[in-house]
Amino acid sequence: MARSECRMSSGGRMARRRTRDRRPLLAGLIAANVLVGLTALGLWWRKAQPEPRAASAVPTVTAVAPAATARVDWDRFRSGTVDPDGRCVGCNVLLISLDIFRPDRLPCWGGPHETGDTICSMAENGVVFEDFIVQAYQTPIAQMAMFTGRYPSRTGFTRFSAQLPADEPSLPEAFAAAGYDTVAMGSSFEVMTDMSKWSKHGHRFTRDDLNPGLSFGRGFSRFVYTGYRNLPTDALPFLTTRTRGEAPFFLWLVFGTLHWPYGAAVPADLRDRFDPPDYQGEFEGLSAPHFPLLSRVYRNTWYSPAGPVPLSEDDMDWVRARYDTGLRLVDDFLGQLLAAIPAEQAENTLVVLHGIHGEDLAEHGAFGHYDVYDTEVRQRLIILHPRRAGAPAVVDTPVEGVDLAPTLADLAGLALPALPAGEVLDGRSLREAVRTGEADPDRAALSERIPLWEDIFRHLDNMPVGYVARIRPLMEGPAVGDFALRTDRWKLIHRRARTLESAVSWWTEVTGMPLERPELELYDLHEDPLELNDVAADHPEVVATLRAALNARLAGLDLPPEP
Repeated sequence: MARSECRMSSGGRMARRRTRDRRPLLAGLIAANVLVGLTALGLWWRKAQPEPRAASAVPTVTAVAPAATARVDWDRFRSGTVDPDGRCVGCNVLLISLDIFRPDRLPCWGGPHETGDTICSMAENGVVFEDFIVQAYQTPIAQMAMFTGRYPSRTGFTRFSAQLPADEPSLPEAFAAAGYDTVAMGSSFEVMTDMSKWSKHGHRFTRDDLNPGLSFGRGFSRFVYTGYRNLPTDALPFLTTRTRGEAPFFLWLVFGTLHWPYGAAVPADLRDRFDPPDYQGEFEGLSAPHFPLLSRVYRNTWYSPAGPVPLSEDDMDWVRARYDTGLRLVDDFLGQLLAAIPAEQAENTLVVLHGIHGEDLAEHGAFGHYDVYDTEVRQRLIILHPRRAGAPAVVDTPVEGVDLAPTLADLAGLALPALPAGEVLDGRSLREAVRTGEADPDRAALSERIPLWEDIFRHLDNMPVGYVARIRPLMEGPAVGDFALRTDRWKLIHRRARTLESAVSWWTEVTGMPLERPELELYDLHEDPLELNDVAADHPEVVATLRAALNARLAGLDLPPEP
Protein backbone atom coordinates (compact mmCIF):
# COMPACT_ATOMS: atom_id res chain seq x y z
CA MET A 1 0.00 0.00 0.00
CA ALA A 2 1.44 3.35 -0.97
CA ARG A 3 1.71 6.06 1.61
CA SER A 4 1.52 9.81 1.41
CA GLU A 5 4.83 11.60 1.94
CA CYS A 6 6.04 15.19 1.72
CA ARG A 7 9.20 16.50 0.15
CA MET A 8 10.96 19.83 -0.07
CA SER A 9 10.43 21.93 -3.15
CA SER A 10 12.70 24.79 -4.17
CA GLY A 11 12.52 27.57 -1.62
CA GLY A 12 12.02 25.16 1.28
CA ARG A 13 8.24 24.79 0.93
CA MET A 14 6.34 21.55 1.20
CA ALA A 15 5.40 19.67 -1.95
CA ARG A 16 3.44 16.45 -2.26
CA ARG A 17 4.08 13.09 -3.88
CA ARG A 18 3.48 9.37 -3.46
CA THR A 19 6.35 7.05 -2.64
CA ARG A 20 6.98 3.46 -1.71
CA ASP A 21 6.20 2.03 1.70
CA ARG A 22 8.44 2.80 4.65
CA ARG A 23 9.89 -0.13 6.55
CA PRO A 24 7.85 -0.58 9.77
CA LEU A 25 9.60 0.45 12.97
CA LEU A 26 8.59 -2.46 15.20
CA ALA A 27 6.25 -5.37 14.77
CA GLY A 28 4.89 -5.24 18.30
CA LEU A 29 4.82 -3.51 21.60
CA ILE A 30 7.57 -3.96 24.18
CA ALA A 31 5.75 -4.75 27.36
CA ALA A 32 7.85 -3.14 30.06
CA ASN A 33 9.27 0.35 30.38
CA VAL A 34 13.02 0.50 30.84
CA LEU A 35 14.51 2.91 33.36
CA VAL A 36 17.39 4.65 31.66
CA GLY A 37 20.07 5.85 34.08
CA LEU A 38 21.93 8.87 32.79
CA THR A 39 25.11 10.23 34.30
CA ALA A 40 26.14 13.81 33.73
CA LEU A 41 29.51 13.29 32.15
CA GLY A 42 29.78 9.50 31.98
CA LEU A 43 31.53 9.09 28.66
CA TRP A 44 33.69 6.10 27.71
CA TRP A 45 36.78 7.44 26.03
CA ARG A 46 38.27 5.47 23.17
CA LYS A 47 41.58 7.27 23.56
CA ALA A 48 43.42 9.07 26.30
CA GLN A 49 41.41 12.04 27.56
CA PRO A 50 41.58 14.18 30.68
CA GLU A 51 39.53 12.59 33.44
CA PRO A 52 36.24 14.54 33.76
CA ARG A 53 35.20 15.56 37.22
CA ALA A 54 32.03 14.19 38.72
CA ALA A 55 28.91 16.28 38.14
CA SER A 56 25.50 16.40 39.75
CA ALA A 57 23.01 13.74 38.81
CA VAL A 58 20.95 14.07 35.65
CA PRO A 59 17.18 13.51 35.76
CA THR A 60 16.07 9.96 35.04
CA VAL A 61 13.78 9.48 32.07
CA THR A 62 11.52 6.46 31.72
CA ALA A 63 11.99 4.93 28.29
CA VAL A 64 8.75 4.32 26.40
CA ALA A 65 8.27 1.36 24.13
CA PRO A 66 6.89 2.58 20.78
CA ALA A 67 3.94 0.89 19.20
CA ALA A 68 4.13 -0.50 15.71
CA THR A 69 3.80 2.31 13.19
CA ALA A 70 0.11 3.18 12.82
CA ARG A 71 -1.53 4.28 9.59
CA VAL A 72 -4.00 7.07 10.19
CA ASP A 73 -7.10 7.11 8.02
CA TRP A 74 -7.39 10.86 7.57
CA ASP A 75 -10.83 10.53 5.97
CA ARG A 76 -12.14 9.73 9.45
CA PHE A 77 -11.36 13.33 10.42
CA ARG A 78 -13.77 14.69 7.83
CA SER A 79 -17.43 15.28 8.59
CA GLY A 80 -20.28 14.95 6.15
CA THR A 81 -21.21 18.51 7.13
CA VAL A 82 -19.45 21.56 5.72
CA ASP A 83 -19.59 24.91 7.51
CA PRO A 84 -19.53 27.70 4.88
CA ASP A 85 -18.11 30.14 7.44
CA GLY A 86 -15.26 27.82 8.32
CA ARG A 87 -16.32 27.21 11.92
CA CYS A 88 -16.61 23.99 13.87
CA VAL A 89 -19.18 24.85 16.52
CA GLY A 90 -19.58 22.10 19.13
CA CYS A 91 -16.51 20.24 17.93
CA ASN A 92 -13.99 18.70 20.28
CA VAL A 93 -10.58 20.37 20.25
CA LEU A 94 -7.38 18.34 20.47
CA LEU A 95 -4.45 20.75 20.88
CA ILE A 96 -1.01 19.13 20.51
CA SER A 97 1.93 21.29 21.63
CA LEU A 98 5.47 20.09 20.90
CA ASP A 99 8.30 21.62 22.90
CA ILE A 100 11.66 22.25 21.12
CA PHE A 101 10.16 21.10 17.81
CA ARG A 102 12.37 21.24 14.71
CA PRO A 103 9.96 20.55 11.83
CA ASP A 104 12.84 20.62 9.34
CA ARG A 105 14.12 17.37 10.88
CA LEU A 106 11.07 15.62 9.40
CA PRO A 107 11.43 14.18 5.88
CA CYS A 108 8.70 16.40 4.41
CA TRP A 109 10.65 19.54 5.34
CA GLY A 110 14.10 18.32 4.37
CA GLY A 111 15.12 16.18 7.35
CA PRO A 112 17.96 13.71 6.78
CA HIS A 113 16.35 10.70 8.51
CA GLU A 114 13.10 8.74 8.50
CA THR A 115 11.81 10.55 11.57
CA GLY A 116 8.18 9.71 10.89
CA ASP A 117 5.19 10.11 8.64
CA THR A 118 2.35 11.14 10.94
CA ILE A 119 3.01 14.88 11.22
CA CYS A 120 3.91 15.09 7.52
CA SER A 121 0.71 13.28 6.52
CA MET A 122 -1.32 15.46 8.86
CA ALA A 123 0.12 18.52 7.09
CA GLU A 124 -0.76 17.01 3.71
CA ASN A 125 -4.36 16.46 4.79
CA GLY A 126 -5.00 19.74 6.61
CA VAL A 127 -4.05 23.39 6.53
CA VAL A 128 -0.42 24.03 7.43
CA PHE A 129 0.99 27.44 8.30
CA GLU A 130 4.67 27.08 7.48
CA ASP A 131 5.78 30.38 9.03
CA PHE A 132 4.12 30.19 12.45
CA ILE A 133 6.41 32.61 14.29
CA VAL A 134 6.31 32.24 18.05
CA GLN A 135 6.82 35.12 20.43
CA ALA A 136 9.53 33.67 22.68
CA TYR A 137 12.22 31.03 22.78
CA GLN A 138 11.47 29.73 26.28
CA THR A 139 8.60 27.33 26.85
CA PRO A 140 6.31 29.03 29.39
CA ILE A 141 6.72 32.49 27.88
CA ALA A 142 6.01 31.28 24.32
CA GLN A 143 3.04 29.10 25.30
CA MET A 144 1.42 31.74 27.49
CA ALA A 145 1.53 34.22 24.62
CA MET A 146 -0.41 31.66 22.58
CA PHE A 147 -2.97 31.13 25.35
CA THR A 148 -3.56 34.85 25.94
CA GLY A 149 -3.19 36.15 22.38
CA ARG A 150 -0.92 38.87 23.76
CA TYR A 151 2.79 39.57 23.61
CA PRO A 152 4.83 38.57 26.68
CA SER A 153 5.77 42.17 27.45
CA ARG A 154 2.08 43.07 27.21
CA THR A 155 0.99 40.62 29.91
CA GLY A 156 4.16 40.74 31.98
CA PHE A 157 4.56 36.95 31.64
CA THR A 158 8.26 37.20 30.82
CA ARG A 159 9.92 34.80 33.28
CA PHE A 160 9.56 31.31 34.66
CA SER A 161 8.66 33.02 37.94
CA ALA A 162 5.90 35.12 36.35
CA GLN A 163 2.25 34.62 37.25
CA LEU A 164 -0.54 35.57 34.89
CA PRO A 165 -2.49 38.47 36.43
CA ALA A 166 -5.91 37.45 37.74
CA ASP A 167 -7.71 39.76 35.30
CA GLU A 168 -5.73 38.46 32.27
CA PRO A 169 -7.92 35.84 30.52
CA SER A 170 -6.60 32.78 28.69
CA LEU A 171 -7.88 30.39 26.05
CA PRO A 172 -8.71 27.39 28.31
CA GLU A 173 -10.98 29.62 30.39
CA ALA A 174 -13.02 30.42 27.27
CA PHE A 175 -13.64 26.72 26.61
CA ALA A 176 -14.40 26.03 30.27
CA ALA A 177 -16.97 28.84 30.33
CA ALA A 178 -18.63 27.32 27.24
CA GLY A 179 -19.14 23.97 29.01
CA TYR A 180 -16.24 22.04 27.51
CA ASP A 181 -14.50 19.30 29.46
CA THR A 182 -11.09 20.95 29.74
CA VAL A 183 -8.15 18.61 30.36
CA ALA A 184 -4.38 19.09 30.17
CA MET A 185 -1.86 16.25 30.08
CA GLY A 186 1.81 16.59 29.45
CA SER A 187 5.46 15.94 30.16
CA SER A 188 6.82 19.47 29.96
CA PHE A 189 7.51 20.42 33.55
CA GLU A 190 8.15 23.99 32.36
CA VAL A 191 4.40 24.61 32.10
CA MET A 192 2.90 21.96 34.38
CA THR A 193 4.78 21.86 37.68
CA ASP A 194 6.02 23.76 40.68
CA MET A 195 9.64 23.93 39.58
CA SER A 196 10.83 25.18 42.96
CA LYS A 197 9.90 21.76 44.41
CA TRP A 198 11.36 19.80 41.51
CA SER A 199 14.34 18.22 43.28
CA LYS A 200 13.12 14.66 42.69
CA HIS A 201 14.55 14.67 39.18
CA GLY A 202 18.17 15.01 40.20
CA HIS A 203 18.74 18.74 40.35
CA ARG A 204 16.65 21.56 41.64
CA PHE A 205 15.81 25.18 41.11
CA THR A 206 16.72 27.38 44.03
CA ARG A 207 13.99 29.99 43.72
CA ASP A 208 10.78 29.40 45.66
CA ASP A 209 8.24 30.92 43.26
CA LEU A 210 9.05 29.15 39.98
CA ASN A 211 5.57 27.69 39.56
CA PRO A 212 4.21 28.23 36.02
CA GLY A 213 1.65 25.47 36.63
CA LEU A 214 -0.39 27.92 38.72
CA SER A 215 -0.97 30.03 35.63
CA PHE A 216 -1.31 27.30 33.03
CA GLY A 217 -3.72 25.32 35.17
CA ARG A 218 -6.37 28.04 34.99
CA GLY A 219 -9.47 26.94 33.11
CA PHE A 220 -8.71 23.21 33.29
CA SER A 221 -10.85 20.75 35.23
CA ARG A 222 -7.96 18.27 35.15
CA PHE A 223 -4.28 19.18 34.90
CA VAL A 224 -2.00 16.13 34.79
CA TYR A 225 1.80 16.15 34.72
CA THR A 226 2.50 12.78 33.14
CA GLY A 227 6.19 12.57 34.08
CA TYR A 228 9.60 13.82 33.09
CA ARG A 229 10.03 14.00 29.30
CA ASN A 230 7.81 11.00 28.63
CA LEU A 231 4.83 10.55 26.29
CA PRO A 232 1.37 11.61 27.52
CA THR A 233 -0.02 8.11 27.16
CA ASP A 234 -2.91 8.93 29.52
CA ALA A 235 -4.52 10.56 26.49
CA LEU A 236 -5.20 7.16 24.88
CA PRO A 237 -7.86 5.97 27.35
CA PHE A 238 -9.28 9.48 27.54
CA LEU A 239 -9.83 9.69 23.79
CA THR A 240 -10.90 6.09 23.17
CA THR A 241 -13.55 5.82 25.89
CA ARG A 242 -15.54 8.98 25.29
CA THR A 243 -19.05 8.74 23.89
CA ARG A 244 -21.00 11.00 21.61
CA GLY A 245 -23.38 12.11 24.35
CA GLU A 246 -20.69 13.65 26.54
CA ALA A 247 -19.81 17.33 26.57
CA PRO A 248 -17.23 18.34 23.96
CA PHE A 249 -13.66 18.31 25.19
CA PHE A 250 -10.72 20.67 24.97
CA LEU A 251 -7.69 18.41 25.45
CA TRP A 252 -4.25 20.01 25.62
CA LEU A 253 -1.39 17.56 25.15
CA VAL A 254 2.06 18.96 25.94
CA PHE A 255 5.08 16.99 24.77
CA GLY A 256 8.33 17.58 26.62
CA THR A 257 9.64 14.38 25.03
CA LEU A 258 11.88 16.09 22.47
CA HIS A 259 13.68 18.18 25.07
CA TRP A 260 17.17 17.40 26.30
CA PRO A 261 18.28 14.79 27.21
CA TYR A 262 17.71 14.08 23.52
CA GLY A 263 16.24 10.66 22.85
CA ALA A 264 16.18 9.61 26.51
CA ALA A 265 12.60 8.32 26.29
CA VAL A 266 13.52 6.03 23.39
CA PRO A 267 14.30 2.41 24.33
CA ALA A 268 18.06 1.90 24.53
CA ASP A 269 18.21 -0.59 21.66
CA LEU A 270 16.65 1.94 19.26
CA ARG A 271 18.54 5.11 20.17
CA ASP A 272 21.38 4.56 17.73
CA ARG A 273 19.21 4.06 14.64
CA PHE A 274 20.22 7.41 13.10
CA ASP A 275 23.79 7.59 14.42
CA PRO A 276 26.60 8.26 11.92
CA PRO A 277 27.72 4.92 10.45
CA ASP A 278 30.22 3.10 12.66
CA TYR A 279 30.32 6.03 15.04
CA GLN A 280 33.35 5.94 17.36
CA GLY A 281 33.57 9.60 18.31
CA GLU A 282 33.95 11.50 21.55
CA PHE A 283 30.43 10.65 22.73
CA GLU A 284 30.64 6.91 22.15
CA GLY A 285 28.98 5.16 25.07
CA LEU A 286 26.77 8.07 26.11
CA SER A 287 23.10 7.17 25.81
CA ALA A 288 21.41 10.57 25.58
CA PRO A 289 23.00 14.03 25.34
CA HIS A 290 21.86 16.02 28.37
CA PHE A 291 22.09 19.52 29.76
CA PRO A 292 25.44 19.27 31.62
CA LEU A 293 27.04 18.23 28.33
CA LEU A 294 25.08 20.34 25.85
CA SER A 295 25.43 23.51 27.90
CA ARG A 296 29.19 23.24 27.43
CA VAL A 297 29.26 22.64 23.68
CA TYR A 298 30.00 25.80 21.74
CA ARG A 299 31.24 26.17 18.18
CA ASN A 300 32.30 22.55 17.70
CA THR A 301 34.12 22.34 21.00
CA TRP A 302 33.11 20.65 24.23
CA TYR A 303 34.36 22.81 27.09
CA SER A 304 34.59 20.02 29.61
CA PRO A 305 35.58 20.75 33.21
CA ALA A 306 38.90 19.09 32.37
CA GLY A 307 39.57 21.27 29.34
CA PRO A 308 38.39 21.93 25.75
CA VAL A 309 37.73 18.91 23.53
CA PRO A 310 37.43 19.55 19.76
CA LEU A 311 34.43 17.86 18.18
CA SER A 312 34.20 16.37 14.71
CA GLU A 313 31.23 16.73 12.39
CA ASP A 314 30.35 13.12 13.24
CA ASP A 315 30.19 14.13 16.91
CA MET A 316 27.83 16.97 16.09
CA ASP A 317 25.73 14.74 13.85
CA TRP A 318 25.55 12.16 16.64
CA VAL A 319 23.90 14.73 18.91
CA ARG A 320 21.43 15.69 16.16
CA ALA A 321 20.72 12.02 15.51
CA ARG A 322 19.72 11.52 19.15
CA TYR A 323 17.29 14.43 18.80
CA ASP A 324 15.90 12.72 15.71
CA THR A 325 15.27 9.46 17.56
CA GLY A 326 13.06 11.35 20.00
CA LEU A 327 11.22 12.97 17.10
CA ARG A 328 10.54 9.55 15.59
CA LEU A 329 9.19 8.32 18.94
CA VAL A 330 6.82 11.30 19.18
CA ASP A 331 5.68 11.00 15.57
CA ASP A 332 4.95 7.27 15.96
CA PHE A 333 3.00 7.90 19.15
CA LEU A 334 0.94 10.59 17.46
CA GLY A 335 0.07 8.09 14.74
CA GLN A 336 -1.02 5.58 17.37
CA LEU A 337 -3.04 8.25 19.19
CA LEU A 338 -4.85 9.63 16.15
CA ALA A 339 -5.54 6.18 14.70
CA ALA A 340 -7.15 5.12 18.01
CA ILE A 341 -9.74 7.91 18.13
CA PRO A 342 -13.13 6.37 17.34
CA ALA A 343 -14.64 7.42 14.02
CA GLU A 344 -17.65 9.09 15.64
CA GLN A 345 -15.27 11.26 17.66
CA ALA A 346 -12.76 11.89 14.87
CA GLU A 347 -15.37 13.37 12.53
CA ASN A 348 -16.26 15.86 15.22
CA THR A 349 -12.77 16.80 16.43
CA LEU A 350 -10.67 19.78 15.46
CA VAL A 351 -7.04 18.61 15.65
CA VAL A 352 -4.40 21.33 16.01
CA LEU A 353 -0.66 20.71 16.20
CA HIS A 354 2.01 23.34 16.74
CA GLY A 355 5.52 23.83 18.04
CA ILE A 356 5.94 25.83 21.24
CA HIS A 357 9.43 26.89 20.16
CA GLY A 358 12.34 25.35 18.33
CA GLU A 359 15.89 24.29 19.07
CA ASP A 360 19.23 25.32 17.71
CA LEU A 361 21.13 22.19 16.77
CA ALA A 362 24.48 24.00 16.65
CA GLU A 363 23.62 26.01 13.53
CA HIS A 364 24.64 29.07 15.57
CA GLY A 365 27.22 27.38 17.74
CA ALA A 366 25.18 25.80 20.53
CA PHE A 367 22.66 23.05 21.20
CA GLY A 368 19.61 24.53 22.91
CA HIS A 369 17.27 27.48 22.63
CA TYR A 370 18.99 30.74 23.43
CA ASP A 371 17.96 33.21 20.74
CA VAL A 372 15.35 34.38 18.22
CA TYR A 373 16.75 32.85 15.06
CA ASP A 374 14.28 30.87 12.95
CA THR A 375 15.70 27.61 14.31
CA GLU A 376 14.13 28.65 17.62
CA VAL A 377 11.06 30.74 16.68
CA ARG A 378 9.86 29.52 13.27
CA GLN A 379 7.35 26.73 13.83
CA ARG A 380 4.50 24.96 12.05
CA LEU A 381 0.81 25.23 12.83
CA ILE A 382 -1.27 22.39 11.37
CA ILE A 383 -5.07 22.35 11.55
CA LEU A 384 -7.30 19.39 10.67
CA HIS A 385 -10.79 20.86 10.36
CA PRO A 386 -13.54 18.23 9.91
CA ARG A 387 -16.06 20.70 8.47
CA ARG A 388 -13.74 22.62 6.16
CA ALA A 389 -14.54 22.63 2.45
CA GLY A 390 -11.87 22.41 -0.21
CA ALA A 391 -8.48 20.80 -0.66
CA PRO A 392 -5.65 20.82 1.88
CA ALA A 393 -3.66 24.05 1.85
CA VAL A 394 -0.20 25.41 2.61
CA VAL A 395 0.01 28.99 3.90
CA ASP A 396 3.55 30.29 3.48
CA THR A 397 3.28 33.84 4.78
CA PRO A 398 4.08 34.76 8.41
CA VAL A 399 1.50 34.43 11.17
CA GLU A 400 2.13 34.74 14.90
CA GLY A 401 1.90 32.48 17.92
CA VAL A 402 -0.47 34.97 19.53
CA ASP A 403 -2.95 34.10 16.77
CA LEU A 404 -3.61 30.70 18.32
CA ALA A 405 -6.07 31.80 21.01
CA PRO A 406 -8.30 33.99 18.83
CA THR A 407 -8.18 31.40 16.04
CA LEU A 408 -9.28 28.43 18.14
CA ALA A 409 -11.97 30.45 19.88
CA ASP A 410 -13.28 31.72 16.55
CA LEU A 411 -13.23 28.28 14.93
CA ALA A 412 -15.26 26.93 17.86
CA GLY A 413 -17.72 29.84 17.70
CA LEU A 414 -16.62 31.22 21.07
CA ALA A 415 -15.60 34.65 22.25
CA LEU A 416 -12.45 35.12 24.30
CA PRO A 417 -13.10 36.55 27.77
CA ALA A 418 -12.96 40.35 27.96
CA LEU A 419 -9.57 41.94 28.46
CA PRO A 420 -8.86 44.48 31.20
CA ALA A 421 -10.04 47.98 30.35
CA GLY A 422 -7.81 49.70 27.82
CA GLU A 423 -5.91 46.53 26.85
CA VAL A 424 -5.66 45.14 23.32
CA LEU A 425 -5.32 41.71 21.72
CA ASP A 426 -2.15 41.29 19.67
CA GLY A 427 -3.21 38.14 17.86
CA ARG A 428 -5.79 37.86 15.13
CA SER A 429 -8.10 35.04 14.12
CA LEU A 430 -6.85 32.89 11.26
CA ARG A 431 -10.28 31.37 10.63
CA GLU A 432 -10.53 32.99 7.20
CA ALA A 433 -7.00 31.86 6.35
CA VAL A 434 -7.94 28.30 7.36
CA ARG A 435 -11.03 28.52 5.15
CA THR A 436 -9.30 30.00 2.07
CA GLY A 437 -5.69 28.89 2.47
CA GLU A 438 -4.44 32.47 2.22
CA ALA A 439 -3.13 34.93 4.81
CA ASP A 440 -1.89 38.52 4.86
CA PRO A 441 1.30 38.53 2.74
CA ASP A 442 2.53 41.82 4.26
CA ARG A 443 2.36 40.78 7.88
CA ALA A 444 5.41 41.06 10.14
CA ALA A 445 5.86 38.88 13.24
CA LEU A 446 7.39 39.98 16.54
CA SER A 447 9.55 37.76 18.76
CA GLU A 448 10.92 38.66 22.18
CA ARG A 449 14.19 37.34 23.53
CA ILE A 450 13.05 37.94 27.08
CA PRO A 451 14.47 36.99 29.45
CA LEU A 452 18.05 36.10 28.63
CA TRP A 453 18.69 32.41 29.29
CA GLU A 454 21.04 33.34 32.11
CA ASP A 455 17.94 34.45 34.04
CA ILE A 456 17.02 30.81 34.67
CA PHE A 457 20.63 29.60 34.94
CA ARG A 458 21.07 31.67 38.11
CA HIS A 459 18.35 29.56 39.79
CA LEU A 460 19.89 26.14 39.02
CA ASP A 461 21.78 24.45 41.82
CA ASN A 462 24.27 22.77 39.47
CA MET A 463 25.68 25.98 37.98
CA PRO A 464 29.10 27.26 39.13
CA VAL A 465 28.69 29.05 42.45
CA GLY A 466 30.99 31.95 41.56
CA TYR A 467 29.22 32.53 38.26
CA VAL A 468 25.79 32.62 39.90
CA ALA A 469 27.03 35.01 42.60
CA ARG A 470 28.42 37.34 39.95
CA ILE A 471 25.39 37.51 37.65
CA ARG A 472 22.58 37.39 40.21
CA PRO A 473 22.69 41.08 41.23
CA LEU A 474 22.91 42.10 37.57
CA MET A 475 19.65 40.29 36.76
CA GLU A 476 17.48 41.12 39.77
CA GLY A 477 15.65 43.93 38.02
CA PRO A 478 12.89 43.75 35.40
CA ALA A 479 13.29 41.10 32.70
CA VAL A 480 15.02 42.56 29.67
CA GLY A 481 16.12 41.19 26.33
CA ASP A 482 16.19 41.61 22.57
CA PHE A 483 13.47 41.86 19.92
CA ALA A 484 13.10 40.59 16.37
CA LEU A 485 10.71 41.59 13.60
CA ARG A 486 10.27 39.09 10.77
CA THR A 487 8.63 39.49 7.39
CA ASP A 488 8.42 36.89 4.66
CA ARG A 489 11.90 37.84 3.44
CA TRP A 490 13.69 39.80 6.16
CA LYS A 491 14.45 39.56 9.85
CA LEU A 492 15.74 42.46 11.93
CA ILE A 493 17.11 41.72 15.41
CA HIS A 494 17.59 44.60 17.83
CA ARG A 495 20.13 43.55 20.47
CA ARG A 496 18.64 45.78 23.11
CA ALA A 497 20.23 43.84 25.99
CA ARG A 498 23.67 43.35 24.43
CA THR A 499 25.52 45.21 27.22
CA LEU A 500 23.89 43.13 29.95
CA GLU A 501 24.33 39.94 27.96
CA SER A 502 28.04 40.52 27.57
CA ALA A 503 28.30 40.91 31.36
CA VAL A 504 26.36 37.75 32.26
CA SER A 505 27.05 35.53 29.23
CA TRP A 506 27.22 31.84 30.01
CA TRP A 507 29.28 31.31 26.86
CA THR A 508 31.90 33.71 28.17
CA GLU A 509 31.91 31.81 31.45
CA VAL A 510 32.38 28.51 29.59
CA THR A 511 34.85 29.55 26.91
CA GLY A 512 36.64 32.56 28.39
CA MET A 513 35.89 34.49 25.19
CA PRO A 514 34.03 37.82 25.35
CA LEU A 515 30.62 37.96 23.68
CA GLU A 516 30.20 40.90 21.35
CA ARG A 517 27.12 41.63 19.26
CA PRO A 518 26.14 44.52 16.99
CA GLU A 519 23.10 46.53 18.00
CA LEU A 520 21.22 45.58 14.84
CA GLU A 521 21.36 42.43 12.72
CA LEU A 522 19.57 41.88 9.40
CA TYR A 523 19.07 38.56 7.61
CA ASP A 524 17.77 37.84 4.12
CA LEU A 525 15.72 34.71 4.76
CA HIS A 526 15.24 33.93 1.08
CA GLU A 527 18.99 33.71 0.50
CA ASP A 528 20.10 32.73 4.00
CA PRO A 529 17.37 30.74 5.79
CA LEU A 530 19.69 29.73 8.65
CA GLU A 531 20.59 33.38 9.35
CA LEU A 532 24.33 32.92 9.20
CA ASN A 533 25.22 36.13 7.33
CA ASP A 534 24.33 39.53 8.78
CA VAL A 535 23.62 41.86 5.83
CA ALA A 536 22.66 44.99 7.77
CA ALA A 537 25.54 46.97 6.27
CA ASP A 538 24.43 46.03 2.75
CA HIS A 539 20.78 47.09 3.15
CA PRO A 540 20.57 50.24 5.28
CA GLU A 541 17.20 51.13 3.79
CA VAL A 542 15.69 47.81 4.86
CA VAL A 543 17.16 48.24 8.34
CA ALA A 544 15.63 51.72 8.63
CA THR A 545 12.21 50.55 7.48
CA LEU A 546 12.10 47.54 9.75
CA ARG A 547 13.47 49.43 12.73
CA ALA A 548 10.74 52.03 12.38
CA ALA A 549 8.15 49.23 12.18
CA LEU A 550 9.66 47.49 15.22
CA ASN A 551 9.71 50.69 17.26
CA ALA A 552 6.06 51.30 16.40
CA ARG A 553 5.18 47.76 17.52
CA LEU A 554 7.05 48.22 20.80
CA ALA A 555 5.62 51.65 21.52
CA GLY A 556 2.53 50.19 23.17
CA LEU A 557 4.47 47.80 25.40
CA ASP A 558 5.56 48.65 28.93
CA LEU A 559 9.27 48.00 28.51
CA PRO A 560 11.97 48.72 31.08
CA PRO A 561 14.81 51.00 29.98
CA GLU A 562 17.59 49.49 27.92
CA PRO A 563 20.12 47.98 30.32
